Amino acid sequence: MHTTDPLPREKNARLVFGLDWRAYPARQMRAERRRYADDFGATHYVEYRSGKDVIGGFCTPDAGEIKGARLYSGAARIAQHERVKGRAAALVLLQDDQRVHVVFVVRGVVRSDEVLTTPKAHERRLAIEQECLRLNLTLTTLGSGQAVGDVDESFGAAALLDDRKTGRVAKVPVNLPTLVPVLVIFTAVVFGGIQLLDLLNPPAPPASKEPSLEDRYAALVRQTFAAKMPRASQLAPALLSTLGNSESVVAGWVFEKAVCATQGYCALTLRRYGGSFEDLRQAAAETMRPLHFDADGLHAGARGPQVPDVAFVTADDQKAWPTEQGLIDALQTPPQKLSTKPFELISYGYTVQIEPAIPLLAIPPGTTGSRPAQMIRVGTWEINGFRWQSPLLAKLPSNMTLDSMTVELKLNDQGATGKANSGAGDQGGIHFTAKGKYYVLD
Repeated sequence: MHTTDPLPREKNARLVFGLDWRAYPARQMRAERRRYADDFGATHYVEYRSGKDVIGGFCTPDAGEIKGARLYSGAARIAQHERVKGRAAALVLLQDDQRVHVVFVVRGVVRSDEVLTTPKAHERRLAIEQECLRLNLTLTTLGSGQAVGDVDESFGAAALLDDRKTGRVAKVPVNLPTLVPVLVIFTAVVFGGIQLLDLLNPPAPPASKEPSLEDRYAALVRQTFAAKMPRASQLAPALLSTLGNSESVVAGWVFEKAVCATQGYCALTLRRYGGSFEDLRQAAAETMRPLHFDADGLHAGARGPQVPDVAFVTADDQKAWPTEQGLIDALQTPPQKLSTKPFELISYGYTVQIEPAIPLLAIPPGTTGSRPAQMIRVGTWEINGFRWQSPLLAKLPSNMTLDSMTVELKLNDQGATGKANSGAGDQGGIHFTAKGKYYVLD
């Protein structure tokens, strides 16, 4: 949670951001307020009505923040503002020095209320845009601040000062029991305790059966592979191909780096080579937006291509997985080459790092119970190389998943890209760093 400086013309009033929000029926307002306050361990709350529901935010401010101050929720004021409450979905970004207040509102209801750094705010913005696309919600982006980037409408912090009574944060009422129920319970215990002793103390239920080792292992395998982990042999070459088809120069800005996860969009970094911020704003395609510019004046961030869908690594294919030693022999044959028999490719600059695998389910010494005949082990790997070596990635075994991939433009000693396979003294080109996990049987 973050508390702002005192508001203009109200030295004892401050705005707070970063509350936890929930919606509940108005007719059950008191009970639901108490339940969520207990769940969040909150001491203060704010509420406003949206149709038949009450929207509540909960927080626990420090004693120093609330001493002699009146607190108001910034997200509550945003959600009830005339420019926001009537929209299907609105994302408000307000820069406050090195922080960005990020408030996401759907049909007048606060979905998220966060205080983030500038890079985290851009990542959160991309995630919200993708969520709105998936839910077919029309998103309007409002905000102010140099680090925020492009917005649909300007929306400054001064807009939150119009209605001074909206969003007041109050202390959660203490839930004291009434005297009558206490007396009734006390009387029943004193005068009826002896007679009801047998009824109130039935035999203890039998202890629940602890799941067996095989059951715990099977549950962990299902949980692990439910995450839908893409195969490195398909996703890594596909990302290299997709990024290779993208524009590398836009209005005097040159591609420098792309960071891709396993879903959503890649994040691009462009470096200025003669262009200006305004040139890039005008020339950038819609698919590259939103843009954001770094304070050094030399770099800009943009949205990259969407990560393609590929097949996943599944436990059903474990019979075809190589052993751990077989994986090492295939990927780290001297000197750090993939097998050169099926592929006559120079592997200069192509390196593989494999960390030893550990059991998916650790079995403490002395554990009793039958153990599965074979159990899965998991390890991590990292491969560095150049784009022309993507055929080597396409031949990776089916037990290797891709977690992330960084693709960057590397210049050689003469300041040019050159050819990555032209010799030991020329290392320019499109370089990649792929990271992921591998699964083997013990």
